[in-house]
Amino acid sequence: MVVHFTIAVAYLAGAAGLAGAVRQTPFWSRAFLYLLLLGILATASAAVAGVVSESYLSRIPEQVAPMLHTHKEDGLWTGVFQVMAAALQLARGTRRGRVSWAAAAAAILACVFVTLAGHLGGTMVYQYGLGVKA
Repeated sequence: MVVHFTIAVAYLAGAAGLAGAVRQTPFWSRAFLYLLLLGILATASAAVAGVVSESYLSRIPEQVAPMLHTHKEDGLWTGVFQVMAAALQLARGTRRGRVSWAAAAAAILACVFVTLAGHLGGTMVYQYGLGVKA
C-alpha cells in the first residue's frame, strides 16, 4: 500500500508547485520543497516494495512482462523528475522564498509519470492478478 502514498504526495507536490508558482509566497515555497522531499522518500520506498514484491513472483505472464518493464521505467522517471524538481527548487527558489517555475514543471512531469505508473500497476493487479495470491 506504500504506492498510494507516493501517488498522493506526488500530486500534492505538483499542486503546491503550481500554486506557489502563481502565488509566489514563502509558504508555498516551503510546502513545495517539503512535499518534494517527502515524495522522493515515498517513491524510493515504493521502488523497494516493488523489487521485494517482484522477487516473490513465481512467474511473470508473457503478456504482463512488457507492462511490468514500462511500469518500472515510469516509476524511475517519477523519481528522476522529483529529484530534479527538488534540486531546481533548492537552487533557484527556496532562498528567495519563491517557487521556481522550472521546479514546478519538473514536479508536474513527475505527476504525469506517477499517473502512468499507477495506471499500469492497477492494470497488472486488477486485470491480471499479478502479486495477488488466489
